[in-house]
Amino acid sequence: MRDATAMSPAPAHPARLVGSAWTRGDDAWRYCHWEVVTRDGDDVVVCATLDRARTHRLPWRALRDRAVWTPGWRSVVVA
Repeated sequence: MRDATAMSPAPAHPARLVGSAWTRGDDAWRYCHWEVVTRDGDDVVVCATLDRARTHRLPWRALRDRAVWTPGWRSVVVA
C-alpha cells in the first residue's frame, strides 16, 4: 500500500495547471519556485520564477509527488 502523504490527488487535470505556482522541495533543479507556463499533451513546462530562461518539461502527474512538489510558493529553509 502506498503512503497517503507521498501522493495527492491534486492536481486533478492538466488543463487547470497553466499559471499555477509550485515549490520544489529539493535542490536538484537549483531553483525552488516554479510556474507552469504551458502544457503539451501529458507534459507540462515549468519555468523558474527567478530565471525565466530556466525551464523543464515533465509529466503533469509528477506534480502529485508531495515528496518533491508542493502547490503554491512556500518558504524553503536552507540548512
